[in-house]
Amino acid sequence: MSDQSDLAPGEADQLGQTLELRFAPHLEAATTAVREAEQRLATAQQELERAVEAAESTPYRSDPRVFMRDSVAEEVDALSRKTAPKKARASYRFLLDRAVELAAAEVQGHHDDETTAEHEREHGVDALRDAVARAQATLEAAHETEARVRGARDQARAGLALLVETLTAAPQG
Repeated sequence: MSDQSDLAPGEADQLGQTLELRFAPHLEAATTAVREAEQRLATAQQELERAVEAAESTPYRSDPRVFMRDSVAEEVDALSRKTAPKKARASYRFLLDRAVELAAAEVQGHHDDETTAEHEREHGVDALRDAVARAQATLEAAHETEARVRGARDQARAGLALLVETLTAAPQG
């Protein structure tokens, strides 16, 4: 066996340091992606918990328009029973006021319903469940990316070990 080597003193260490330096930004980026994905998942889960609690603690509220519609229908019925012109006119004025209030409530109710539906689409329990699922998928993808980056570095390390072994092996001849 010969003491001769094609590897200069300290060259193996230098090659190892170069390898680590070249992989460092990619490993850091992959690790950062994992941390950010973990934070997004934690935030999404907290928002979902708050939305579920809010939905469970929100008391039932009846829609006043239902009662207003019934009231207007009753006023029409009441007007149909009026025979005296003076009473019919008074009943009609009352009916007209209630019908106008109902119309305004219907328009406002439509706007409120649309606003509520939009809020539910963006911030409702189902939307936040979807956000949690997306955050979990993103976290899994980030972990996979980090593992692939580490795998690439490990392959480079294995290649470096083979190079060092080849360069330090006794010359064949």
